[in-house]
Amino acid sequence: MKTQIDVRVFPLIAAILFSTQFGSVAAETNGIELKPLVKRCLPGARFVPAAPAKSRMVVAASGDSLDLMTALRENAEPRKGAGYWLTPTMKYLGRQGMAVTNANDAVAVIQLLQGLTRGFPFVNQNTYRASAVAGGWVVEVEHDSVKYPEKVPAMPPYELLVDAGQRVTQVRERCYTFLGNPVIYDQTVRTVYEREVKLNGGFNFEKTVEKELAKEWEKEKAQKMIK
Repeated sequence: MKTQIDVRVFPLIAAILFSTQFGSVAAETNGIELKPLVKRCLPGARFVPAAPAKSRMVVAASGDSLDLMTALRENAEPRKGAGYWLTPTMKYLGRQGMAVTNANDAVAVIQLLQGLTRGFPFVNQNTYRASAVAGGWVVEVEHDSVKYPEKVPAMPPYELLVDAGQRVTQVRERCYTFLGNPVIYDQTVRTVYEREVKLNGGFNFEKTVEKELAKEWEKEKAQKMIK
């Protein structure tokens, strides 16, 4: 016998979940919250309140919408052989032409992404650092183990690709730790993947690609010191 759910209670459930994940709209806190980040990263965006059988949404100035409850439930999927984790929310943010002209802007984009997909309590437990690279930004995320001693797996860095006008064209998370040039990262992962698959079905791919990326990062650091 199937349990019947009264769709009229959904807005109440959604309201409770969002007040927990994103913070009360009326409450003032010292933490990072949804509305200020949306205002900063997505100027002109608006919120559509929850309705029967529909959760709260954020609608960009372009009209492109994101279901906030769906964003919280999504799982990242790796692109085979490309070395990136991708989610629908990353794709959504990548379509909005967000202006990123400095490290604080880059950090804000990743905080918004993580807040939408993992909740703002999670964001407030991390520290963020952005570095400019050729073609965009790399943003490192590190759990604050001093204030929050629980163990959290290390997070690979995020990558923001930007166009000539310094507007984001793509948001993605790297599968492996590498803080340098997006082109070098992409080429290295693809080359190693193709080689290892041909050699032994990809059995040693992860160990090999991590070693190769470490070598490339040392090269890049050395070149930066020379300049």
